[in-house]
Amino acid sequence: MTTTQEAGQGANTQLPGGPASVPTLPTAVKDANSTRELMFILRHFHLGDPGAKGRLETLGNDFLPALLDPFRDTSRLRYDYPLLLYPPEGMDGHQKAAELACPLADFLQQTTLAFAPERDAARILKDHLPWLEHRLRQDLAEAEGPVQLPRHLVAAGEALQERLQLDSGNRARLAGDLERLTQQIPDGATVLSYGRYASMHLLVHAIRSRVVPRRARFRTLINNCIRGLKELFEVEWGKSVESIEPAQARDSVGPGATLFDAAALSEVMDHSHGTRQMSAERRQRIQRVLALLEGWQDDPVLVRFVHDSSLNCEWLQDDDALVDEENGDPCTRATALFDQQAQRLAGLFAAVRIAQLEINGIYDPIIHDPWFASFDWEGFTHDELLLVPTVIAVESADRVAREGRPAFSRLLSSGRPVQILIRVRPSGNPGAAPDEDPFHNYRTELGYLGIAHRQAVVAQTSAARHQHMLDCYLGALDATRTSLHLINTGLRPAGRLLPLNAWLVAGAALEGRAHPFFRVNPQAGDYAAVRMYFGDNPQEDKDWPEHPFHYQDENGNQVELELAFTFADYALLIEDMHEHFRIIPPGCDSEALVPMQDYLTMQPDEAYQRVPFVWTVDGNALLHRLVVSRELAMACLDRLNFWHTLQELAGVRNRYVERAIEQTRQQEQELARSAREQLQAEHRAEVERVSSEAAGEAMQRLTDILLGLDFSAAPGGLQPSATTAGPAATESTAPETNDQAAGQPATTDEEEEGEEELSFDEPWIDTPLCTSCNDCLKVNPLLFIYNDEKQALLGDLSKASYAQLVEAAELCPARCIHPGKPWNPDESNLPDLIERAAPFNQ
Repeated sequence: MTTTQEAGQGANTQLPGGPASVPTLPTAVKDANSTRELMFILRHFHLGDPGAKGRLETLGNDFLPALLDPFRDTSRLRYDYPLLLYPPEGMDGHQKAAELACPLADFLQQTTLAFAPERDAARILKDHLPWLEHRLRQDLAEAEGPVQLPRHLVAAGEALQERLQLDSGNRARLAGDLERLTQQIPDGATVLSYGRYASMHLLVHAIRSRVVPRRARFRTLINNCIRGLKELFEVEWGKSVESIEPAQARDSVGPGATLFDAAALSEVMDHSHGTRQMSAERRQRIQRVLALLEGWQDDPVLVRFVHDSSLNCEWLQDDDALVDEENGDPCTRATALFDQQAQRLAGLFAAVRIAQLEINGIYDPIIHDPWFASFDWEGFTHDELLLVPTVIAVESADRVAREGRPAFSRLLSSGRPVQILIRVRPSGNPGAAPDEDPFHNYRTELGYLGIAHRQAVVAQTSAARHQHMLDCYLGALDATRTSLHLINTGLRPAGRLLPLNAWLVAGAALEGRAHPFFRVNPQAGDYAAVRMYFGDNPQEDKDWPEHPFHYQDENGNQVELELAFTFADYALLIEDMHEHFRIIPPGCDSEALVPMQDYLTMQPDEAYQRVPFVWTVDGNALLHRLVVSRELAMACLDRLNFWHTLQELAGVRNRYVERAIEQTRQQEQELARSAREQLQAEHRAEVERVSSEAAGEAMQRLTDILLGLDFSAAPGGLQPSATTAGPAATESTAPETNDQAAGQPATTDEEEEGEEELSFDEPWIDTPLCTSCNDCLKVNPLLFIYNDEKQALLGDLSKASYAQLVEAAELCPARCIHPGKPWNPDESNLPDLIERAAPFNQ
């Protein structure tokens, strides 16, 4: 939802109303004692204590849900209506929703750009298209059905010229552009405003787009059958004796025919050896079929409405293609009407089929006569069923949920392609008694009741989203099944509340999960994944849609909240629901007060200790919190439960899928843990073995040195003592090193090599322990690479830093990365990095 931008870009055509101000939280004095007392009253109101209602302030008539406050001035609201409805003439019967209708604002903009693509072309008209759209919306506000657009567009153009008071040159240019715009309107196109019967008008428009082309194609088929049957008779006449006239006999003789009696010659000619002639039975059958096809007249009626006395549609009387009938049981009467229309057409469809069989020479009386003798609608093909005039049962939600349910259920289960249209109130409960509180029982979901019939097409939609509605209609009209359409108009009964645009209220019902969108088409397949369409719901993967909200606190600071739009927020728009709210006085702060979206996620034991509230804004742009009754909170949970059911059917947040994923994840983690523990155990055993062998070897060498048995391993290559060696040997002895001077033995080359093998100075990875978690690759994909088993190896150290190696070691869940010591002494912060790396080098 977006607000209207001011038209004219600074010209004198600005739309009424100013920019929406940021709501302000009232200043309040906070007192602990007062808070305790208020919380006592608020809790009792929430739990349904009648005595607490009178002790709390009621809502004013100008209160709106906080997220809807920017749309308070509905005169500035831009939305899809009016709609331009394209004429059905010229369509092929396979158009999609976007090809049947489009927002008038989009049509005006696209058409203007089409004939004036240059930036400065039609500049005045382009700058003032928003004002023109606003004026057309005002002019068409009272129109209940489709009207011709050119007349209204001309009037709006004249009003724009008068408002602008342009000079003669600019006035002429604007007039020319307006005329060009008017000429681009397709012949027969109409424009539809959002009103009481927008959903019915869109259904009629969808029916026309399908039926008109279908009837044209069927008329062509009938004409082809007539021509084919006549050709059969012509061929048969050529075989008959009667076709050989005396004149033909005379012509066959030649120039001397004047000497013969042609009639006498024809009588004596032998015709017994001609081609086999048509039987009398077949001739009679073809003549009967031909007479029926030639005498058939198309029914001018496209749609038959059946409704009770509560529906008053005067506009139905103005269109010869629409017929309405009042009946107290619309579903039963619609069933009978369909059967009458189907029986009337059964003879025609049988005649067409017989004609095609005869033309192709494959009609077999033994096979086909019994079939056509009992031919009825259940034997119709898919295309034949689509040609039966549409019957629409306009039902009452309350009647269908109570006394009308048997007839409703029989029709849904019958398979007859009848359309059932039910207008529902999202705030009510169709299953409740007339004087019963709608929240007293769980809500009767007529959509779920329709799904339970399995073979019926079921759609829950609203004219506020015209493309979704048209998609639902077209899917139902192309199917050959009973179809149920549950419609929310958004209209509210007249009352004291702030008047709101019906389109906005219907959109709020969609946002608040009061009237979620879905459609189920069993013709698509046997699985919910292909039957169910769940698109066009806002944030369909969440419990409630969430939007940012800005306000000014009592200290003048700008604050941003992430608010969820729940069913309780939608209930604020319904006057009868205001008894479930009371204003929380400013300054009443308690941990027991929680936002509604948080309350609905709590377990029952925890929720019982809390008091939920919603945010609201009054007409003075003051922000308030409203405590919510427990009945309404439970209604929110009920709506959320149905929403979860729809999500599960649509495969969105499906609990079975989530459980399977969790089980698979746990199994993989357990396998990885077991493998890791096994590798670690093997690694520890190997380290212990190597350490034991190295220690034993070192001790053996030390023993040999101390016993004088291994002089080759002595420090500095020590030879036998000077007492046994000559002076030359003493002179050849190398000078003592610093270590030797300190009394420490020098290290041999072999020992240095052994120490290098066991040193942790160089970075390394214990690759068999790697769990393929990808954490190290996220740090630096050049430093870490995978082998064929998807386990980590060290890559190019020159393309990395010691800090990245230490960071990866800290992230590694298997602790298999050992950073060693830095290889670049110039890297910054090395002391800290060495300290962080120490635990991983042990």
